[in-house]
Amino acid sequence: MRKKGFWQGLYQNLASPKLTVVIFLVLAAASVVGTLLPQGQDLVHLQRHYGPRAFWFITTFGLHDLYHTGWFRLLLLILCANLIICTVERLPKTLKIFRHHEEDVDPEKLLRCSLNCRFTSAFPRGVTEARLNSIISQGFGDLQRLDTVDHLALVAEKGRWSPFMVYVVHASVLLVLLGALVGSIFGFKGVMNILEGEATNEVMLEDSDKGLSLPFQVRCDRFEVSYYDNGMPREFRSDLTLTQGGQEVLKRELRVNDPLTYEGVTFYQASYGTILKDADVELTDRESGAVRRLKIPFREWTDIPGTKDKVQILRFSPDFQGLGPAIGVLILREGHEPIGSWILMDKEFHGNVVATYRVKVIGSQVAQYTGLQVRRDPGVWLVWLGFAAIIVGIGLIYYVSHRRLWVWAEEDTGSETTTVIIAGRTNRSEISFEQDFKRLCDRLRAELTEEGGSGTK
Repeated sequence: MRKKGFWQGLYQNLASPKLTVVIFLVLAAASVVGTLLPQGQDLVHLQRHYGPRAFWFITTFGLHDLYHTGWFRLLLLILCANLIICTVERLPKTLKIFRHHEEDVDPEKLLRCSLNCRFTSAFPRGVTEARLNSIISQGFGDLQRLDTVDHLALVAEKGRWSPFMVYVVHASVLLVLLGALVGSIFGFKGVMNILEGEATNEVMLEDSDKGLSLPFQVRCDRFEVSYYDNGMPREFRSDLTLTQGGQEVLKRELRVNDPLTYEGVTFYQASYGTILKDADVELTDRESGAVRRLKIPFREWTDIPGTKDKVQILRFSPDFQGLGPAIGVLILREGHEPIGSWILMDKEFHGNVVATYRVKVIGSQVAQYTGLQVRRDPGVWLVWLGFAAIIVGIGLIYYVSHRRLWVWAEEDTGSETTTVIIAGRTNRSEISFEQDFKRLCDRLRAELTEEGGSGTK
């Protein structure tokens, strides 16, 4: 036996319907995990909420960002290749069946069909043919007359194109998979925290520590929060203005569950909070006793006068561990690594020390920000189009069948009567077709015979 080559074996495996089932099951199981496990969580959150083994498993297989993992994309590509090869393998057979045309009708073969009837028409062949055409064309379509001399041979077909609907479903699934791949590779998901009255085009991506710049800016003109009597937020909304090239291109009110889309980027009202703009800080050098007061902008390095040291406020918490507002302060001394600590803003205690400095917050300026979830999925329209085509294709597969009807008739020798044999076949909905076939035969007997029902099999 000739040994199969690598590429031939790979091709045959990709052409296997079993592979389609296996990949569908794996993708379905992975999607369940992706639904149950919130996506886009940072590693610190995962480590805090899951044990070491679960954390290792989640991060190793990328389950916290499942739809962007290489193995998930690879499965989608394999499924695409599988569907394409299966289609290429089976399409020629379907085309051959579609192009096949009857050349003659054999009465013996018709009588061996599971659905057939035989009767004698009381009319000569010409009248019988006219009435057969009139009655059958109403339910089965026009009859095609085959080129015969000694007898009459007719064929009627309905839903001849229905076998191609499975390829419509194949193409639809490919559209969905292509849309998922496009969204996974070229889409993104992130957040924007915008101060009231300010604008930005920077998006912090959820699946990494990197940022992304939009081709336009988003400005928060106004932010409002309304509360219930118990203090819980009832509604929050943002008045946004989008600018591009220095010109306003869109003004829109953004509410929860009422997103805004511009140039394929969708914004959702997701959260709100308070952010620090700057703080007045008093630094006391514990070695020299020198006291210095500084206004430190948030997340900007500021020189400490009279020294080579620098200070930065890296973080801000409106309520640090239930103790009130606090800032995360970094001190950078020449020749040393940065040293940082949380400093309570409304309280003084011995822990308010960073490096050689005692830190005291004298005042601060805070502002509210609106938190926007930002998404871009360029493949979403392909996915929706694919799902719509799947619904149409599956509906046509199950509700449109390929029905064929054969008619053979021959005028009886020495008589003006005609023997008629009719047979039918369908590729699905056999019970319905059998009922229609029986009604057709009953009507033909009633129209063409002197004694309705004679000669029935």
